[in-house]
Amino acid sequence: MAFVPDNKETILAIIDGWTGKLSYELLAEKLQLELGLKKPPSRFTFTKYDEIKHAFDLKKEQLRQKKSEAIEDAKSLFESTDKLSDLISNLGNDDVAIAELIKQVEKLEKENERHSSENKRLNSQNDMLLERFARWQYN
Repeated sequence: MAFVPDNKETILAIIDGWTGKLSYELLAEKLQLELGLKKPPSRFTFTKYDEIKHAFDLKKEQLRQKKSEAIEDAKSLFESTDKLSDLISNLGNDDVAIAELIKQVEKLEKENERHSSENKRLNSQNDMLLERFARWQYN
């Protein structure tokens, strides 16, 4: 499909900002909505482009790691319930300000996660290109 080269940066940005379960089918549905396509692209369309496939695989691994870290954090919270109750008891009566700060923190964390994901993808791509250059230089 010709839409991939034209929209490669958009596709990579969507992958970098992805949260939750990631699959080629879910990505295709999201792209269909975002780009206004008549039908979703197939998974084979994505695998034709190394940069997109690499970004997808990297994000999938990051999501797996994040899930295992969240499970460990949840286990540690259950083991130390007194920490959670201390945090709750220290909250003041200014719930509106706290809710607004929480929203702001969540927004910044999502943005930070997207930038971090993009940074890892670009570093990995840079390493692959350096290896290719070294191989060309040798030959």
